[in-house]
Amino acid sequence: KRMSNGGASFLRAMNPRALLEGFQKGNPGRAQRALYAGRGIGVGNQVSFSEHKTRRTWKPNVQTKRLWSDSFSTMLKLRVTTHALRCIDKEGGLDNYLVNTQPDKLDSALGMRLKDQVAEQRRRKASGEELLPPPPMADKEAIKAFNTP
Repeated sequence: KRMSNGGASFLRAMNPRALLEGFQKGNPGRAQRALYAGRGIGVGNQVSFSEHKTRRTWKPNVQTKRLWSDSFSTMLKLRVTTHALRCIDKEGGLDNYLVNTQPDKLDSALGMRLKDQVAEQRRRKASGEELLPPPPMADKEAIKAFNTP
């Protein structure tokens, strides 16, 4: 029996590149609101004992963490991948990571917005101008604890 049009789309979905592109098109919203550090959904084969291969995906390990920002002197509550956490540790903190990381590696609207805010805050501190308020994802309890004597 010949395949109908539905069979052709099934074969196209078996192509790993086409499968990955489909996931990337469907995932920009969540990835734009977090720091993924270049990580995305991975695709490959699940191989059984009999070596029967089945397509599967690996999602990035995303955690909600409170990270200290030296520029804003407060904790920021962000969704980050564990890979991004290692990169942040290696760079010496969230602010250094944001400023030193290339835009294609940040690859999110949140990351670019924070990068611009940290750079502007550092510029204002150096010139003695009035500082920016903390970003909206700042932890309110940490701000209160920091401001009380």
